[in-house]
Amino acid sequence: MAQRQGTHVPAVRAASEKNLGITQRSASINFSWTGDIRKRYTDFLVYEINKDGTTVHLREYEEQTPSAPKAVPAKPPVKEIEAPNAEIVIQPISDEDRQILVSLINESATEKLIKLDEAIQAKQKISAEERTVVFDPITDRAQRASVHQEIRRIFSNRLETLANNVGVITASPSKFSKNNRVGGNGPRANNNRPKDQGKSFTELGGEYLHFTMYKENKDTMDAVNTIARLLKVKATNFGFAGTKDRRAGTVQRISVHRQRASNLLWLNTRLPNIKVGDFVHAKEPLQLGQHGGNEFVITLKNCQPLGGAGCSVDQRVRKLREAVEFGLAYLQRHGYINYYGLQRFGTYAIGTHLLGMKVLKGDYEGVLNDILHVEEHFLHEAFDLAEQEPAHTNDFHNSRDDYNRAKAITIWRTTGNADKALGILPKRFSSEAAIIRHLSRNSKDFMGALLSITRGMRMMYIHAYQSFVWNHMATKRWSMYGPAVVEGDLVLVTNDQSATDADSEDNENFYAQARALTKEDIESGKYTIFDVVLPTPGYDVMYPRNAVGKAYVDFMKKDENGALDPYDMRRRQKEFSLSGNYRHLLGRFIGEPQYAIRVYNDDTEQMYPTDLDFCTAARAEKKAVEAEARARSRPVLANWAHFANNAEQYDQAITNERRRKASESPESDRLVKARETWIQTGLDGSDKRVKIARHEQEFETQLPTEKIPVETTANATEPPTLAKGLSDLYYESTDQQTVAKPEDVITKKEEDVTMTEASTVIKTESVEVKTESMDTVALNTEATPQTNQSAVADPMGWYGSSMPALPAATEIEKAMVPFNGGKDSETDNKKAANLIVPVLHSPSENPFAYVDKSEVIRSSFTASKLAVILKFQLRSSNYATVVLRELMGTLEEDEASGNAASNGN
Repeated sequence: MAQRQGTHVPAVRAASEKNLGITQRSASINFSWTGDIRKRYTDFLVYEINKDGTTVHLREYEEQTPSAPKAVPAKPPVKEIEAPNAEIVIQPISDEDRQILVSLINESATEKLIKLDEAIQAKQKISAEERTVVFDPITDRAQRASVHQEIRRIFSNRLETLANNVGVITASPSKFSKNNRVGGNGPRANNNRPKDQGKSFTELGGEYLHFTMYKENKDTMDAVNTIARLLKVKATNFGFAGTKDRRAGTVQRISVHRQRASNLLWLNTRLPNIKVGDFVHAKEPLQLGQHGGNEFVITLKNCQPLGGAGCSVDQRVRKLREAVEFGLAYLQRHGYINYYGLQRFGTYAIGTHLLGMKVLKGDYEGVLNDILHVEEHFLHEAFDLAEQEPAHTNDFHNSRDDYNRAKAITIWRTTGNADKALGILPKRFSSEAAIIRHLSRNSKDFMGALLSITRGMRMMYIHAYQSFVWNHMATKRWSMYGPAVVEGDLVLVTNDQSATDADSEDNENFYAQARALTKEDIESGKYTIFDVVLPTPGYDVMYPRNAVGKAYVDFMKKDENGALDPYDMRRRQKEFSLSGNYRHLLGRFIGEPQYAIRVYNDDTEQMYPTDLDFCTAARAEKKAVEAEARARSRPVLANWAHFANNAEQYDQAITNERRRKASESPESDRLVKARETWIQTGLDGSDKRVKIARHEQEFETQLPTEKIPVETTANATEPPTLAKGLSDLYYESTDQQTVAKPEDVITKKEEDVTMTEASTVIKTESVEVKTESMDTVALNTEATPQTNQSAVADPMGWYGSSMPALPAATEIEKAMVPFNGGKDSETDNKKAANLIVPVLHSPSENPFAYVDKSEVIRSSFTASKLAVILKFQLRSSNYATVVLRELMGTLEEDEASGNAASNGN
């Protein structure tokens, strides 16, 4: 079934809509603009709305190293071989599986794999050489896929495989195996046990874990099946209120039975297009219909207003803004025809409504053939592709999964080899897999093959046919009577049910009642066009009591529409019997719609941030704040820079402090007897010394004294007398100098430096440095207390009162230098957090009198393409694409293509 291409292009989309009966519009005027829908997946954002009216968003998610969920033991008993250790049992590989491995790889590699698996199960020490098994290169992609799948199946995920770019596959112990360390007996026990693991489900709040799921390019069932497979649980354990589009970025709530949040966190690192978070336990699961609708944020690109060819960018922006403003205001007041959208009928050339029609006719073989249909031209492309990747990997038609699907179905039809076909067929094509698997066992049991498909998929085919009929009848009703309410129209009986509830078709157990309007009802003015409903075909509905009712019979009895009778909808197979339901002819917005215009150049640009973008930005901002906090908690580094720029002054301050301490020591007779020479190494006044010489004879010496001359001042006092120590004498005898000469001494005025003992804060006005050969150098600083203690404290007492003045705290922060000297990552984080969120505007009640004239966001000065961002909310059964169709109006095909050619580049 080749996929229908290019539905984002207006002309292609219009042709598809016409085939499905979508031809009328509620507006009698043309809003006259067009644009491309879903140029990329995240141009179409869908957010679930709760029953209380709040919108579901992914607020945050965590990432952690994957931890293996406990595998459910296989039901069929497997013969166990007793290992040397009586407590260890080894699951053997069956002869059939051994032959499969030999056919895929060689005999030698198979034996190595089995030997490695037995060592893993026996928890033996595995050397680095025995840890990996390398296969011969495999150039066939299908064969490589089969190798990966069969090894995972046969060895129950104890082994994992990895292929390089030349087709060489390497097998090694899986991260989920119990013995995956080289030379070890298994992984170490994890002592960091998550908090929720130690609590019962009652303490957590219930057996059902509810969480928010963000996904891209996956439908809801595909995402749920993927998560279930990784958690090793059944997909039936999951619940959700409604399915969401595949070609979109969507957010919704999901529930799963008897799981904990810590079991799901690792999925965020394993699944690139799925993120889960915002966990909470509840006593009940989520069920279909338990939501109030959906919020859409849709970006339409390459937008063109009618008559915009040749106009400047500003003129086209003005014309487009007026068209969007007027269109939204009109639809908000008058509504739109509530057609079923294109996605209701699938994305393949053979629509799901055609499958449903054959099911109702009893043509089960025809249904199976259509499900397994592959168009010829697509099949040629698939087999000509060889090992090359598709040119457009983001397009459905060119996706790798669809090529493999075409190959698998062709192999099955031509060879009947189900195993080979299923080895190639991607997992998401579950219907095709179920049919091939069943027909391989019983080739003529077409009913059984159809029933092997999930019930939800079977019912989707039938409901699609009902929707197909409803669309054509809605077109017939509007073309005949327009917005007028006429006799025979149906309205819901709302004794205990509201119209809103009746339109929620996600709940299959809901059956509303309707009645036909009489002439008296029409004359009373009680009912409007918003009360009118139309039925989908079924045995438990009534049809309009006017010409529309007859149109149902005429339309369905045609051969191309199934040759069916709307009054005979019961079937021998109970689930194929349709009861039918009612749907309002017109739909309306929930709340107020909004819009914005942007000018851009690149179609790949993300115009409106997704929840994943917001979470990424929040994580980057949090990381930047934490980095800043860590930087503030470290000692201020400016004092190191100050030290480097004033090293000589710091050295001189140490020398002065040592001399001061020596001068304050008690007087002695200056007679020293010694046999050893030591040198003092402690600069903080301690007695730490090191011996540098030992003498054969003891000797006495008289220590000389010298006076340090000071500059004569009015308040000068007699300088202290300093004595030379033995270390000084030793260095003098070797022509080395440790004691500064008088002319090198820095003098200081007592009133210039004040040391506060309580806070060890220095207040300095000026320190003058004078020498006989140098000019005066002044170190000035503000006379304010320092707020950062680590910047000025001298806990070791190295400098005393002579410590050079430090700059003020504000100056220190400006001079900070990263300690590691590495690249600062905060700038990158801030750039990542710099999201452009366009301001959205609501339409005016009088669009002709007021159109928003705020400045339009431009991607660059040379940008010329126009994009429209729309935000609105709809009921769960309403379709956003139908709203877009009504809002944009129509353009003649030649005008649309002409405008696109003139302004698209």
